[in-house]
Amino acid sequence: MRIRLFSKGGSSRKSGGEVSLIGEESVFEGVWYSEADIRIEGEFKGVLQTTGEVAVGEKGKVRSTALRARDVVVAGHLEGQVQAAGIVRITSTGRLLGTVQAASLIIEQGAVFQGHSEMCESMQEDVTIAIAML
Repeated sequence: MRIRLFSKGGSSRKSGGEVSLIGEESVFEGVWYSEADIRIEGEFKGVLQTTGEVAVGEKGKVRSTALRARDVVVAGHLEGQVQAAGIVRITSTGRLLGTVQAASLIIEQGAVFQGHSEMCESMQEDVTIAIAML
């Protein structure tokens, strides 16, 4: 199933200006493929793949068996396997429990990271191939 829950033109830097949103008090379960940036303020459970950025807001909760993106910013709670071609950033309010593969991992003071990390030069090609297979 492919769904765009919300899309607006705007200031997204690298994905062509589109942002898909799961709003507060919303729950999405399943498989989500996208080329837009994704912002999660509600709850997501499942597989999430995008060539853009995934941002988990302070109230956002994500449980993912496979999250693949260009960059990932965690200000809320993320649990599972994360692969980023670029940066994974856990902000001071963020919690990440699981496995991280990324070119860079940034953990701000006050953030929680519990799990395993593997630093890779760049995984952009892998993320692009996964989206292209749709």
